[in-house]
Amino acid sequence: MSARPVPVPNVVTMAYVVLTAEPLDREDLVPLPDRALLRLRGSTVPDLDRMEELPHQRMVSRTVGPGAARLAAEEALQEAVELAMRHDGVIVDLQTPRIVEVPAPHPRPAAAMFTFEYDLEDLGTIRTHGLNVVGLPEVVVRGVPEDERRMYDMVVVGLVHRLLEEWPEHDPVGPARVTLGDITAGYEGGESGPDQKGVDVLIDYDPALPALTVEVMTSPGDALF
Repeated sequence: MSARPVPVPNVVTMAYVVLTAEPLDREDLVPLPDRALLRLRGSTVPDLDRMEELPHQRMVSRTVGPGAARLAAEEALQEAVELAMRHDGVIVDLQTPRIVEVPAPHPRPAAAMFTFEYDLEDLGTIRTHGLNVVGLPEVVVRGVPEDERRMYDMVVVGLVHRLLEEWPEHDPVGPARVTLGDITAGYEGGESGPDQKGVDVLIDYDPALPALTVEVMTSPGDALF
């Protein structure tokens, strides 16, 4: 395992675009993500159709240090939500990218802050997308059994919850334990709780990717249920 610490960026930027039928206080010309990409990241066809009917753009963004990134992302999103609700608009999260549900949960659980990458030619690998908004590298898990993919996805959600809670004060490289409490909090929000059932993982950092490479040491099905 590499002893190289995970680099911490000086600043990070998060940005959301509110699309409206009428112009707001200013017009921001922002290249929007491709429709096919938004669909791949979980946006619904009705939301995509409605997005194309709203020609005006207002961007909401923040640039902060990584220690303040999660709070800043929540503040920026809530500002975008308020604009969208007042003007019957649609929000596009430029980080993931995907269309944001309005009203959005506040604070957002870990599962709402990233998406999974799916490669039909490499179904045994899990990759996250969107963690760079808080300055974290993405997570990569290889060797995932096809029939356990859903369980491994759950472990990644729990791990991301832990990473978001501990970053950037704690470097994530090394052994860790993802508990049922972490997984529940990752999907629903809140704190992890005292649940001791968990999956042991080993985290390394690969600067060539760059990403956190995670080896799952125990079967999630056997360890959690």
